Amino acid sequence: MPRGTHLSQHEQGQIQALRLNNWTIRRIAAHLSRSRNVLATFLRNPGLYGKKKMPGRPPKLTAMARRALLREAHKGHFCSSELVKTLSLLVTPSTVRSILRATPTIQYSKMVPAPMMLPRHKIAREQWCRQKVTWTVSDWMNVVWSDETKFNLDGPDGFGYYWHDLRTDKRMFSKRQQGGDSVMVWGAFSGTKKCELAVLNGKLDAIKYMDILESYLLPFVDQEMGPTWVLMQDGASIHRARRTFQWFDEEEIPLLEWPAKSPDLNPIENLCGIPARTVYAHQRQFKDVDELLEVIMEWDKVSEECLKNLVRSMQKRCFECLMAKGGPTKY
Repeated sequence: MPRGTHLSQHEQGQIQALRLNNWTIRRIAAHLSRSRNVLATFLRNPGLYGKKKMPGRPPKLTAMARRALLREAHKGHFCSSELVKTLSLLVTPSTVRSILRATPTIQYSKMVPAPMMLPRHKIAREQWCRQKVTWTVSDWMNVVWSDETKFNLDGPDGFGYYWHDLRTDKRMFSKRQQGGDSVMVWGAFSGTKKCELAVLNGKLDAIKYMDILESYLLPFVDQEMGPTWVLMQDGASIHRARRTFQWFDEEEIPLLEWPAKSPDLNPIENLCGIPARTVYAHQRQFKDVDELLEVIMEWDKVSEECLKNLVRSMQKRCFECLMAKGGPTKY
């Protein structure tokens, strides 16, 4: 038989009033058209009626110990076993992990890699962002963002995760020595336009870098850019070589001053990540360089809207860097 509805507040008041007038449970039940069992349950403890009891064993951690655990875990310094030892908890690390997994404000995550910054780097970054935070989207549209990226035939590492069917054998990831082989490419974009990717052969030095700029950058800016464009490049040694700066002076190429240790401020890092995610998806491995290059050319499929969003993000990048006082940001 299905369970009936709970007694309403009005019915509970009637029952208590009639009971005080010495009515029997049978008579009250007939009067209210309710079962005697529900009346007896209510009269045993009216204060607890309708309140759900907590099933199972009582929690091993007190409310105070739980708050101390969450407070310490939110600092992000200790693993579950260290939390047990530090706080002298009478539970196992497995129990601690279960508690933390059920907490919506904390998640066990891998640290995001970021370049090592000295105080002088943070000061330079903060000063640069303070100067550029007032730039408009039109100002950023005049910047030609450039960088080199390396891709390996065997991917960046062998630490890929996947959902494993325990009824089957584990998947294996075997890397060739030094990743087999690699391809380095140079690319650039400005506003909603991309420069053609340059595939680099052998070790890149200042001479080869100038050849790339002459063959790829100059035709791009002549065709796509106005008279007020400026080139952004990071602080790599080939970018800052004396011979390279002499070539910039000869070709009258304006340079955007760039703070060291600032890949998070450079939107082309995010753009290069788009083909990288395709190249390294599912721990894919390639037979040769030609097969790898076919996938790298996903660069050509990046939409103008994506490029526009990257440029629009520059003001927010500067603002977040200022909020971090020159420290690393989420980008």
